[in-house]
Amino acid sequence: MEKQKRYNQCVKTCVCGECPQAELCRAWASFVDKHDKRKGYAHFDQRVSLGMERVRNYVMDEKKVAAHGFYPFIHFERKNSRYGRKGPKKPRELYYCSHMDRCVYQRYAFLLNYYYNIRAKEKGIDKAAIAYRDNLGKNNIDFAKEVFDAIRGLERCLVIVGDFTDFFDKLDHNYLKLRLCELLGVERLPEDYFAVFKNITRFSGWDWEDIVKAAGEPIAQRGIRKKLNQKRTILSRQQFLDNTDCIKKNTSGAGIPQGSPISAVLANVYMLQFDQTLQGYASDRGGIYRRYSDDFIIALPLTEKDEVKEYVDYIFSYISTLGGLIELQREKTSLYLFEKDDLRSYPSGEPGIIDYLGFWFDGRDIRIRPRSITKYYYRMRRKARTIGRSDWVSPNRKHITARNLYQIYSHSDKKQTFIDYAKRATRLLNLHDPETVAVIKKHKQKIAQAIKKGINGKENKREQEQK
Repeated sequence: MEKQKRYNQCVKTCVCGECPQAELCRAWASFVDKHDKRKGYAHFDQRVSLGMERVRNYVMDEKKVAAHGFYPFIHFERKNSRYGRKGPKKPRELYYCSHMDRCVYQRYAFLLNYYYNIRAKEKGIDKAAIAYRDNLGKNNIDFAKEVFDAIRGLERCLVIVGDFTDFFDKLDHNYLKLRLCELLGVERLPEDYFAVFKNITRFSGWDWEDIVKAAGEPIAQRGIRKKLNQKRTILSRQQFLDNTDCIKKNTSGAGIPQGSPISAVLANVYMLQFDQTLQGYASDRGGIYRRYSDDFIIALPLTEKDEVKEYVDYIFSYISTLGGLIELQREKTSLYLFEKDDLRSYPSGEPGIIDYLGFWFDGRDIRIRPRSITKYYYRMRRKARTIGRSDWVSPNRKHITARNLYQIYSHSDKKQTFIDYAKRATRLLNLHDPETVAVIKKHKQKIAQAIKKGINGKENKREQEQK
């Protein structure tokens, strides 16, 4: 109770349980405990977090937030994937906000998510919108199980899997503002909310390459990101002021940056009406609808052949009535027909695989997406080689033990690892997946081999230097 009152700056003398704001206060205290760590990356300001009292006092002061000066986001372009042969078809735009801005966004993301959860229950979409929800007590394994079980429970059904085109880049600002006002029950956004809204929509970005140049460093230098992230601020105040012409502002009237703490809940608020419509459509027909960020899946029972066209036409005609608020490309939307453990792509009739939340489902068996396993091995081997080559010493000259590596890539009591995730998925989803079985059984052996390879690589390098 003492911590709860302190985190909420409460000076009331009443018992917390008797206060009408008790639930909100408890939720905020829990949120702070989960987000009280400072981020490691360097930005235009010094590192802070909600774990610091002065920061909490600041972000909870509506007048200070209304007058808060937001820094530009640091913009990265992730061009391709390192895992497997197939990378993203287009670069992924990522944005990192400054440390104090992050805390402001976290506070208002918390508030909006709290009100959104209430509204989702009222509208009957509490189970439909599953991305970034903090009150469902479930993860991707549980969500995937619900969908696959629902499909299996339908004797014959159509499954539609789609994703919205450039979703975050095309969120209409006016429509988003309208949905926010509706959520908060106001005709006009309060000044503090408007300040946050204005800066997340008309946001500014500073490209990483230009930041490196402003810092006086060569962009091609090996380890340049690590070098700059070790600084207190990524640029000095003078370097910042001398290069403000590099800042680019979003004036398009659409789009919010991916990567900010508030982007996810804004996306959910934006899709409130859409989720309610499709959830009602699926529920009325005995089907299931789920949306995870910009991806959705809907399964609808079939009795007549004409229903396939009817279902597909309805979804696309409904989206067309939204006037471009969201876009869904018909040719990139996957259709499947399921019947008695058999899944076929429609209209080709070839065997199909549903790719959903990191799992593959072929109508009978479920597997972890192979690229996830490839990603696990890649990261583990890279980390092990780095440790071996650095003589078991971290960049800040602290000794690293093999236990550190095993806690990340084997089992940990503190934080779920990929191996823990794979074991839980195997148990709950009854996976028939030789690759997952192999990684669970042999991962410790693979870790030991990777460490040995890193050590041998270090020894070989020393021998070559001596020669």
